[in-house]
Amino acid sequence: MNSFLQQITKELYSKYKNELSDCILVFPNRRAGLFFSKYLNELVTKPIWAPRVFTISEFFKSLSKLQIEDNLGLLFRLYKIYVKRMKVSESFDEFYHWGEMLLGDFDDLDKYRVHAEHLFKNLADEKEIENLFDYLTDEQVEAIQAFWSSFKPEKYSEHQKEFVNLWENLFAIYADLREELKSENLAYEGMASRALLDGLESGEIQLQAKKVIFVGFNALNRCEIDLFEFLKRKDLAEFYWDYDESYLQNPYHEAGLFLRDNIKRFPTPKTEVSFSNIKQNNAKVEFVSLSSEVGQAKYAHSVVQEFCKDSEVAPEETAIVLADEELLLPVLHSIPEVIDNVNVTMGYPAKNTPVASLLRLVIDLQKSARKNGNEIEFHHKEVLALLNHQYLNSVNPDLAHELTQDILTTNKIKVPRSLLLGDEVIEKLFSPVKDVNQFALYLLNLLQNVYQRLETKDEDKSLVDKIEQEYIYHLFLAIKRLKSLLDQHQIEVKQDTFFKILEKMIQSLSIPFEGEPLAGLQVMGILETRLLDFKKLVVLSMNEGKLPKTGTANSFIPYHLRKGFGMPTIDHQDAIFAYYFYRLIQRADDIKLLYSTQSDGIRTGEMSRFLYQLKYESEFSITESSPGYDISLKEAKPISIEKNDRILNRLAEYCGDQFRSFSPSALNTYLTCSLSFYFKYIAGLKEPDQVLEEIDPPTFGNLFHNTLEDLYKPYVGKVLEKEDLEHIRKNKPLIEEKLTTAFRETYFQLPKGKEVQISGRNLLIFDILKKYIDRILVLDQEYAPFKILSLEDKYKIQVPISGNRMVNVSGLIDRVDQVNGTIRILDYKTGKADLFFKDIESLFEKEGKSRNKAAFQTFLYCLFYEDKWKTAEAISPGVYSLKEFFSKKFACMLAKKEGRSKPEPVNDYRVYKKEFLDALTLMFEEIFNPEIPFEQVENEDACRTCLYAEICHR
Repeated sequence: MNSFLQQITKELYSKYKNELSDCILVFPNRRAGLFFSKYLNELVTKPIWAPRVFTISEFFKSLSKLQIEDNLGLLFRLYKIYVKRMKVSESFDEFYHWGEMLLGDFDDLDKYRVHAEHLFKNLADEKEIENLFDYLTDEQVEAIQAFWSSFKPEKYSEHQKEFVNLWENLFAIYADLREELKSENLAYEGMASRALLDGLESGEIQLQAKKVIFVGFNALNRCEIDLFEFLKRKDLAEFYWDYDESYLQNPYHEAGLFLRDNIKRFPTPKTEVSFSNIKQNNAKVEFVSLSSEVGQAKYAHSVVQEFCKDSEVAPEETAIVLADEELLLPVLHSIPEVIDNVNVTMGYPAKNTPVASLLRLVIDLQKSARKNGNEIEFHHKEVLALLNHQYLNSVNPDLAHELTQDILTTNKIKVPRSLLLGDEVIEKLFSPVKDVNQFALYLLNLLQNVYQRLETKDEDKSLVDKIEQEYIYHLFLAIKRLKSLLDQHQIEVKQDTFFKILEKMIQSLSIPFEGEPLAGLQVMGILETRLLDFKKLVVLSMNEGKLPKTGTANSFIPYHLRKGFGMPTIDHQDAIFAYYFYRLIQRADDIKLLYSTQSDGIRTGEMSRFLYQLKYESEFSITESSPGYDISLKEAKPISIEKNDRILNRLAEYCGDQFRSFSPSALNTYLTCSLSFYFKYIAGLKEPDQVLEEIDPPTFGNLFHNTLEDLYKPYVGKVLEKEDLEHIRKNKPLIEEKLTTAFRETYFQLPKGKEVQISGRNLLIFDILKKYIDRILVLDQEYAPFKILSLEDKYKIQVPISGNRMVNVSGLIDRVDQVNGTIRILDYKTGKADLFFKDIESLFEKEGKSRNKAAFQTFLYCLFYEDKWKTAEAISPGVYSLKEFFSKKFACMLAKKEGRSKPEPVNDYRVYKKEFLDALTLMFEEIFNPEIPFEQVENEDACRTCLYAEICHR
């Protein structure tokens, strides 16, 4: 395939020969210039001086006497002028967003050589607009009148008053900014372009070239049009337009909107280039709808792999074009291995780099910093995230791990700075910074330290290390530039604004890929495709909103005034993207147009209007496909763990004189799901530590247990009368002291005497616990007098099973007391607990949905107590359920109840002892039986709160 650029290069060389060295060639983008040089190199037979090649912006810069100031520097200058002119005390934070908008408007204003004084004139009471703007067309004057007709000076609304007040000052602000920049030999792009045209037209600037050849342009601003006109009059210019007659000759086709006018103004010299390729080529065009954004990248893999089988097509004649540049990384990961060379035109987005994530975490850390007395504290989330970040972890991995474990085990929600010591980089990182200037230095210092820690001898450096250092270097330069501008302009910026500016810089920064631009598969954005032709194309994100891009016009100048003064409006955007798209496909042979049907948020899942145009209005032969993925969801295989020697040896550790013993909770787990029992108690799979910002149910229960134990401990072995309970109840400071102690030891895990600060939601939990403590003291008065026999004592029994083994079972009984000659075995439950059970067999029913776990546990406690004390008194099991504390009919003793029959209270557990012990022995025989594996529970409802549900794919 002879591309347009290849043919033009051939014609220019044929026409100018060696004199081409004296010409200047101007292209819409830099890549077109590279390919021109490549094609020229293939044509020349002997050495010649290469012609000068520019993009249009480079061409303007090469002739201009002014230096282009960067956007941030312009913003600072504009802000100072605005404050002075408007006589306001608006902060830079408030000005920042719309200041950017104003700069964009000034740039457009100059690029389109608009009469600024006329534009910013209040025309509400102007009677003779037609006379004032006699240089504009009738249509433009009508647009201006349409805007100002709604302004009645005698009836201004508040918004109109504000608008007019600013509008009348904008010309002065614009003039002051230009004057200041000119005095320092600086400019923004539009100002430099306008100054260049003024200089050329006045003769002040001279152009040294035989010919200036402009190739492949489309939408031109007024400065560009006037430049073209000027050079045309001087017979110094030639113009070559890249188009297809199918859209050029259709007056309603948006792709040819600008070209129809351009070709009339600036005709092309006689050329052999064909402009009816769409009609002649008979290209294969396929629309492919996919169910997700990333799915497009994965599908592109198979398309490119298929393209590679065509040996007649060179890799550089194939392109993947991204209408949505967010898909760059998925696409790069999806390129087939058969592709040796890949050229990426877009650059890697800095926002996706590890160093950008580090900076964001640092900003969040500084925002979370709070002073608590003389100590600075940071929120644990930011501290843990930073300690586990790949850069900080590589700085001092041992210290990072040690600090992480300390924060997790002591449940530190707020981490004091005094804890974060032991390494210079880490100490500097966790230093609070309030001043913006200091913060810039703080970030530069941090990046420098991290860079140096990654620094190794060149021969030891991996490719990853070099890339990481490149990321850090680019962001280091960006922050340094921001700091120098702040120092230069001496503008007070709040820290939040500094963060916003920095984030904006990171968002817009891209790190260029190093590669060979003229070889290999081309991966590019839609803008980079201008003037380049490919035989095979894959275009991703052909969705409405992505191509053409949609969005609100970010301008302070109203639509009608933009239209009236010949400035670009949002309507132009669609025509520009239409040209990019149609020009891209006009010479291709095989075109795959991919779009996503996924709709969520602002994504509609609708295919682009350009696809509808191709389908209904073009001469292309279209095929459509919607690839289905052969997704077969295989049923997860049931997990069954056979009891091998290792497992049997582990189980043996729970027998005889060994140190392990089963807890009542472990046995309850076995009855619910034997596999979960295996994971937790045999395999030892533990839940990872994490900081609990809010107290979870188990911690809540522990706090209640420990506080009540501390309150009742002085009365162990004594009889408690109603008066004693009421005395404890009224001693609020004592209850608060015991609760605080429980928080210190259980939740914060701090040593005795260490001050505890309970705040936020934990303060609410503290108050709720006080109410529960108060309520149990009231409920206990109904059973008084009673004697407390033990609190949170540990008990252990051994259950004999076959093979002369004795299985160890142990646990803590919350409370044992004696009321009217009956010993009560009481268990506190913070969750819901049922007092009724059907029969003993139901307590051992595997996977039983209504199995009474609390009853099983308290029966086991009764066994514990009798085995230890061999008492003759009646032993009655009971449950104190916190959820029933405030019920009018509170009861705590277990009862047997089947169906609608009357409950039978368990006044002495010995009535059920033999049956319970036999069932318990049978369960242990099953646990230790090598023939019975550990298996998943069939009832999946039990998996909802299981830690190991993911292992079982449930």
